[in-house]
Amino acid sequence: MVTIQKVARDAPWSWLRLGWQDLIRDPILSLTYGLIFAGFGALLSLGLWSIDMLALVPVALSGFALVAPALAIGIYQISRARERGEEPRFRLIISRFPTRLGQIGFLSVLLLVLLLSWLRIAQFLLVLIAPDIPMQPGPFVEYLLVEPAGLTLLAVGTVFGGLLAGAAFAISALAFPMLVDRDVDAVSALTASVKAVLSQPFVMLSWAWLIAFMMIVGSATFLIGLAISFPWIAHASWHAYRDFSPELSASARSDS
Repeated sequence: MVTIQKVARDAPWSWLRLGWQDLIRDPILSLTYGLIFAGFGALLSLGLWSIDMLALVPVALSGFALVAPALAIGIYQISRARERGEEPRFRLIISRFPTRLGQIGFLSVLLLVLLLSWLRIAQFLLVLIAPDIPMQPGPFVEYLLVEPAGLTLLAVGTVFGGLLAGAAFAISALAFPMLVDRDVDAVSALTASVKAVLSQPFVMLSWAWLIAFMMIVGSATFLIGLAISFPWIAHASWHAYRDFSPELSASARSDS
């Protein structure tokens, strides 16, 4: 049994403010993680460009964002160290990886499955609905917004992408920070995350939209913005976890 605290309806704005404070306190560490994340996105984009499929970059980056919570472990560690009055250092962060690596790996695989599912669904919809769609960015966007098949592809793809993104958000919003912070199992962490989403949908839906907006803006600025938005969101996610303060019952603690 997992219990969580009730948070204010405008809590996401507070999480962003606290996350920004963490970011500017340790800009070198945080932005290093952000640059690495943006670098992966750039490599993904270059790979699609090399095979003349640059128009699919938004699809690939949106899928890449599904696994972002698993890539933010080090940033959660920075916020955790600051909270404990410690001076975050890169060597300390990587040497203090939590003992729940197996549990973190389990949740990471779940996110990876969602990522692969999204890529496969996107490929299937592309072939089924719009097999003749051009792969150059300009004609691709024009096809989506003008042609009936393009509009259908856009609508159906948005529905499927939204469902997968919602699932990824529900299972990871609190789970990874919780696994970094406490000696719990993946199921308990996942349960706490899903319970937060179900019990306070307005707050968590607002938080999900803010995350999506920041990731889109970061991607739209030639991925440069991701170097800032990714660690900022990760720091804020740590404060979201601390705000909900999930607690396990005595029986759940003994089982984990």
